[in-house]
Amino acid sequence: MAKKKKPSPKRFLAARTDASVGTMERKIAKMLKLPEGSVHLRLPTQKKARADKKIGAFLRDWGW
Repeated sequence: MAKKKKPSPKRFLAARTDASVGTMERKIAKMLKLPEGSVHLRLPTQKKARADKKIGAFLRDWGW
């Protein structure tokens, strides 16, 4: 009997540190079936992160 694969929750999305913020915003919107442009990643200052910023730099801004 084959083992059934457990579904992983969609909210746990791993992002590469060299991916851009814009790419992750699009992936999150697509995964959650939201309209394009409705997801924005914010900096600790509550400003919208630039789309060309890398995820690694974004996480460093948040102290990760």
